Order: sequence, then structure tokens, then C-alpha cells
Amino acid sequence: MRRTEGLDFVGAFEQGWIQYKSNFTKLAGWGAAIAVPPVFFHFSITAGVILTLIFEGFLMILLANSVVCASKGMKNDTFSSAKLLLSCFKNGFLISILLFPLLLIGFVAAVIPSIALFSVFMFTFFITARQQKFAVDAMWDSLREGNGYRLPLFLFSLIFYASAALAFLLAQLFMPLGFIAGALITPYFFSVIYEFYDQLETK
Repeated sequence: MRRTEGLDFVGAFEQGWIQYKSNFTKLAGWGAAIAVPPVFFHFSITAGVILTLIFEGFLMILLANSVVCASKGMKNDTFSSAKLLLSCFKNGFLISILLFPLLLIGFVAAVIPSIALFSVFMFTFFITARQQKFAVDAMWDSLREGNGYRLPLFLFSLIFYASAALAFLLAQLFMPLGFIAGALITPYFFSVIYEFYDQLETK
């Protein structure tokens, strides 16, 4: 079925900012945690790659879940069950193994393919977190969820990549500054992604 209603692009950024400010203390810690693995690239590429693949997807699922819970005023139940936490870790690791190399290859090739891939799979973390779906199924659901809205989602991803590039440049100048920028930027953009996801779920 062809979708005819557009996404509220500006509204997603505005509402994401409102939710981010309102729930800053709940989200900032996850942003800082996500910013840790890339720091190790400054000391060892091998350590950076290993830690990113092992932990980054898992931490992003936890951030996605925190964003949803904070936005809806729900209790974050991720740590209520060791089985649930282990499931998040396994799915996060699988997402990292499947998605991050594709994003890196696309970035090295021409940047644009990497941005396009991210725009296709950016809902994966939210689908995994809230619907507790297997990582591969969540990626396919993310692909289907964005059908009909590729351009606005691509434009959002372009803005996200530009912000990430800024954080990377700051890290080259002064590593702590880049870390802080990454820790602050990531939760905000995840809040915006959730606003897009919420819009699509209600269409």
C-alpha cells in the first residue's frame, strides 16, 4: 500500500529536543557509555573494533529502550530480567556484526551509501528493544517501516552523519571534547529517531 501522508520532519526534531531536555539525566549516561568504545581507536584500532562490535549495538538497544520508556513515562524494565538483558546483548552483538561493517564499507566507498543504509536500518534498535524481536527480523521490519519515506529519513541521516563527523573532528583536536560531543549528540538523535518511528507507527 502506497503511503501518502508525509512525515513531520521539523516536528520530529522539535519533539525530540523536548523529550531529550526533559529526560536528560535518564539518557545522558547511555550517551556517555556509547561514546566509550570509539575512544579506544585512539590507542589501538584492534581494541576499538573489538569493543565497538561487542558493546556498541547492545548499548544502542539500551539507549533506544530508555528513550521509549522516558518518552512514554514507563518504567525501564530492561534490567528486571537476566534473560531479557542477555537477549538484548546477543541481539546487539548480532546487529553490530551485520550492520556496522556495511556502514563502514559504504562510508569508505562514497559516504552516501553508508548514509542510505543507516536511514534504512535506523529503527532496528527500537524494534529490538520494545518488541524484543530477533536482530535480523528487526532489521527487516526497519526496512519495511520506512517504505515511502526514504527521502526525509535519508535527510535526517545526513544531518546525523554531519553531527557525528563534527564530534570526530573535535576528538582529533582534543579527545575529551569529542567524547563529550558524542555523548551529548547521540541521545538527542535517538530521541528524534524515536519520534519518526512513533509517527510511522501511528500511520
